[in-house]
Amino acid sequence: MVFDDRPDEAKRLEQARIARGFSDAKSAAKFFGWNYYTYVQHENGTRGISRAAEKYASAFRVSPGWLLTGEGSSPRRGVPLKGKVGAGAEVEAIDNGDVEIVEAPSRAPLETVAVRVTGDSMFPAYEDGTLLYYSRQMPPDAMINKRCITELDDGRIFVKVLRQGSEPNTWTLQSLNPHIADIPNQFVRWAAPIDWIKPV
Repeated sequence: MVFDDRPDEAKRLEQARIARGFSDAKSAAKFFGWNYYTYVQHENGTRGISRAAEKYASAFRVSPGWLLTGEGSSPRRGVPLKGKVGAGAEVEAIDNGDVEIVEAPSRAPLETVAVRVTGDSMFPAYEDGTLLYYSRQMPPDAMINKRCITELDDGRIFVKVLRQGSEPNTWTLQSLNPHIADIPNQFVRWAAPIDWIKPV
């Protein structure tokens, strides 16, 4: 085990960043427009954060008091909501300039993200509002005949059952809703098992 001798405020800053859904310091600094080198010095404890505490507290949705002294409640850990699963079970990325955070499953790895089902395109398997969590991107053959979240070569992401395609090195995406047509013979970049499901 590595001994962490950083100041407590630096440890709390890292905790707040992770709870806000940023897996590393670089992504948080980029998102908020901060100088990466200054921020990383605050998080690794080589510079104090007292002058920047208000800014960080506002961004990470914690109180400045907790950040500086530990007074009050620690932030509740969440995971980023990456998109909404709508018509045809395609994931529509959320790109509105903000990071929406949803409740994290217990013992979820830091890489965990979620997508939210919208509408009835995946009924009866999943209802409107259900959250699907995933964390591991695997080769498609590891998920054959299983429900998974998968990305195609053209960048589209779907929640489907992965079946072997009829053409070499392709996959057919079978819909969970029997009224929605399958997508045959697609080139797949990765497939991710659904780790957790949070019903409405």
